[in-house]
Amino acid sequence: MNQRIRMTLFTPLMACSLAIGAAATGWAATPKTAPAAAPAAAACFVEAKAGDATKAIVSGEGFDKAKGKVFLDQTDGAGGGTATVGDDGKFTSGDVAAGKYKAFQNGGATANCLGGQEAQDAINQKLITAERQRGAKEGFTDGKALAQAGNCDAEPKLNNQQNLQGLVPDAAGKKQAKEAHDQAYTAAFDSALKRYCTD
Repeated sequence: MNQRIRMTLFTPLMACSLAIGAAATGWAATPKTAPAAAPAAAACFVEAKAGDATKAIVSGEGFDKAKGKVFLDQTDGAGGGTATVGDDGKFTSGDVAAGKYKAFQNGGATANCLGGQEAQDAINQKLITAERQRGAKEGFTDGKALAQAGNCDAEPKLNNQQNLQGLVPDAAGKKQAKEAHDQAYTAAFDSALKRYCTD
C-alpha cells in the first residue's frame, strides 16, 4: 500500500479516535451527584374572604424568614398590609381590602399575587406536578423492592392519598393530580421491574 493511500485511510480514523477519546474523558469526569434543589420561587395568592366581598386574605410561599416581614401592596387601590414569614417560607395575611396585590420583602423576594381562576389554575398545576413526582418516586421504590425480592410478576398497588397543603385545588385539579400520580407510579413501577428483574 502506498503512503498516500495509507494517509487517506488512516487520517480520518486517527481524528475520530482523538475526538472520541476527548469526549469520553469529559464524560467520565462529569460528577455523578444530583444538582442541589433550587429554593421555591416566591408565589402568592389572593382569596376572597368567605361572607365578606370587601375583604381578602393573601397567602404565599418562597419567602425568606431571615429577611423579615412580607409587605403587601394593593396594586389596584390604596390597601396594603404585612405578614410574618414562617420557618417554611410561607405566610398568610390577616384581612386586607379585596383587590390585586404584590408581595415583597426588602432585599428579598417579590411576587405578583394571583387571584380568581388564575390562582385556581396555578394551585391545581402545583398539585398535579407534585403528585406526578410523588408517583414516580413511590412507584420506582416499590417496584425496585419487589424486583429485588424476586417478585417480578408484581402489579402496581397505587397509593391514592394526595399530598394536600396550603390552598385547596378544585375537583378537576384533584382528578388530574390523581391521574398524573397513577400514570407516573405505574410507569416508574414497570421501569423498576424491567431494570431489576433479569432473565
